[in-house]
Amino acid sequence: MVLQSIRDRLTGILAVFILGILVIPFAFVGVSQYFTASGENLVARVNDIDITYGEFNQSFSEYRRRMQSMMGAAFDPLEFDTLVARREHLDRMIDEKLMRGVAEAAGLEVDDDLLAARIRQLPAFQVDGMFNPDVYQSRLQSQGLTPRQFEADLRADSIVQQLPMGILTSSIATPREVQELATLQEQTRSFTAVMVPAGDPTALPAPAENAIEAYHAQHPERFRSEEMVAIEYLELSAVDVTDVTEPDEEFLRTRFEQQQGRFISPEQRLASHILIAVSANADDASRETARQEAMDLAERARGGEDFASLAREFSDDLGSSQMGGDLGWIEPGVMTEAFEQALYELSPDRAISEPVQTGFGWHVIQLREIQPASGMDFEEARGILLQEHHEEEAEREFLERADRLVDLIYEDPTTLTSAALDLGLEIREAGPFSRSGGEGIAANPDVVDAAFSDLVLLQGSVSDPVDLDENHIVMIRLKEHLPAAVQPVESVRDQIEQLIREQESLAVAREQAETLHRGWQEAPGDLDRLAADAGLQVQHFEAASRGSADPDERVVRGVFGLPAPAPAHPVTAVLEADDGYAVVGLEGLTPGHLDVDSPLQAQQYRRQIANAAATIEALAFMRQLREAARIEVFEDRL
Repeated sequence: MVLQSIRDRLTGILAVFILGILVIPFAFVGVSQYFTASGENLVARVNDIDITYGEFNQSFSEYRRRMQSMMGAAFDPLEFDTLVARREHLDRMIDEKLMRGVAEAAGLEVDDDLLAARIRQLPAFQVDGMFNPDVYQSRLQSQGLTPRQFEADLRADSIVQQLPMGILTSSIATPREVQELATLQEQTRSFTAVMVPAGDPTALPAPAENAIEAYHAQHPERFRSEEMVAIEYLELSAVDVTDVTEPDEEFLRTRFEQQQGRFISPEQRLASHILIAVSANADDASRETARQEAMDLAERARGGEDFASLAREFSDDLGSSQMGGDLGWIEPGVMTEAFEQALYELSPDRAISEPVQTGFGWHVIQLREIQPASGMDFEEARGILLQEHHEEEAEREFLERADRLVDLIYEDPTTLTSAALDLGLEIREAGPFSRSGGEGIAANPDVVDAAFSDLVLLQGSVSDPVDLDENHIVMIRLKEHLPAAVQPVESVRDQIEQLIREQESLAVAREQAETLHRGWQEAPGDLDRLAADAGLQVQHFEAASRGSADPDERVVRGVFGLPAPAPAHPVTAVLEADDGYAVVGLEGLTPGHLDVDSPLQAQQYRRQIANAAATIEALAFMRQLREAARIEVFEDRL
């Protein structure tokens, strides 16, 4: 990752990337951004709070990034770049501003312990699932934030979340509501179905030319190509730096001496103890009494009594007494000086210590096992030290070249040529690719975001550095922009022919299903004969639940949407199926009920009702806030 010397210069897409790493729940909360704004730069004003175009654009970009990450290949960049999508996101920002104002007016707070716990839980600050303070500091520093600034922003977000969480946790479900929901959800239905599948579309004749052209004209959005870009870029990586200096032996030996703790594990001792506690303000008599008790216990242990049993009975150390006084493996520097000195004076032949005094009281220590020091000597560690030196040299060279690259690009942000010549880099190309990404570096979401950013796409400038990995960056420039456009008929003829044939095949199946349905209505007792004449089969389904997959899920959903039948008078209908249509007759239904032996079922229904009620209440609360607020939206600036 590029160090601070470069990051001090960075804005734009890299800053957005780092904010994404920090996983602040309200992505639309800007950090240390626009403090002033002209009226022309506003997209909305909420009471006396301005939402600038820069703030909105950064928030919307981060929202798109999150959705792309969640949806993967299903992400449709066109769907998430419409005026409707941008306006919906602005509405969410307005709601957040209103909620923040209410939280501040109500004097809501988040205590330090809760805030610290939330920070420790953020994955961005964890290593192997544990909070790492060094990672925390470096991540914030890379964004130009102090812990105080970050914690203030996170505290503000946590305060805002208290209102909707309060609504959620206060919602309830009554027993009657739970029973009524179970009656519906656990209901079963019995029905008859005749499946009428669509035929093979390829067996139909090719559609006429005028039909193909008409379909293309009636459904232009189906044949709109994605907006795409091709880029050129410069890539810089510490891995490519091979011209490094070789250190002399004295340098390596000095580093080995300075870092011996990395290569040599000190002697460890497996120990147990018995603590006779003495308070800090105890008098001399009390201290002497405790010492005598410790002395007696030491003598009993030396006399053959089980040390663990003595510890369980007499030790005042609640953390270890129940484990027989076990303290585990101890190495130098862990325990207090007096305790450690006494422990390391013991030997297998003299495994029980005399009473040892510390600030906690008197200890009797048992040495159970010794694990000798182990590790590497200089010759064994030399290869590691040499490799680390090479990596440091490569990183230093990378940083200098990266700094130079940034300087050269900022001198002329319209071209990569001068920087490539100065640094001896190759201008590479990628694409075309869409907002959903492509191959190579275009598979990196941050590269895609940079390529479609206003800086690159609209202003024609070289992007800010984009981190691909640690000490690995690219800077990109637009080579070609291919706007979204309706593809001509000639390019999508085969696709249109297939679609028309599928439509015609479904139309044939629907007509067959409707004919069968009419015949059944005219002759209710002849369904078996009518189906057999059409080469179809009658199927009967008893006690089908809402989650049934037979005959298919779409038909089952349709059956549960039909009204209840009268006795001996089934409700018939033609329903859409996954591949064609179905002629169905609903014959009966059985109300559901709560299983008294399954309290989890009732709990799930209570939670479902409570969550639904909370959603309604939260929407009503937000509607009330909006009605009482002064909101101006400048849609022409979205």
